[in-house]
Amino acid sequence: MNQPVAEPPAADTDAPEVAGGNRIRRRARFEAIFASIWLAIGLFVLPAAIFSVGGALLGPYGDSGRLGRFYGDFFGDLAEPSIRAWAIAVGPLVLISILRLIFAGAGRAPEPPAGSQGSSAAPRRSAEDARRVEPRVSAE
Repeated sequence: MNQPVAEPPAADTDAPEVAGGNRIRRRARFEAIFASIWLAIGLFVLPAAIFSVGGALLGPYGDSGRLGRFYGDFFGDLAEPSIRAWAIAVGPLVLISILRLIFAGAGRAPEPPAGSQGSSAAPRRSAEDARRVEPRVSAE
């Protein structure tokens, strides 16, 4: 009669080459999303913050003092290659990337040196150091 066709066996996802490829793919995906978010902040959020702070401190922007004109000038400066506009656009991404590089190994346990596989035991203490010293409490 109509019996379902047996599915081919699934690939073993615990195999080192497959697991490593997944890990690399997930890491690359995370880094792309992370960079995209910080680039979007630099392109859209930071100029709006600059516009609002500048409007509060210095007065309205240009003739109309509208955010749309500010964004038009900002993206026009990006098209011209203006260093100031590009610094605003990629600044958050660069700053966060530098901070991530500085603290890349923080929180991880240090790895033992390659030559000392079995000698990771604590150093022996001398008999004098091993002696236990109890605090004294006087009755006075």
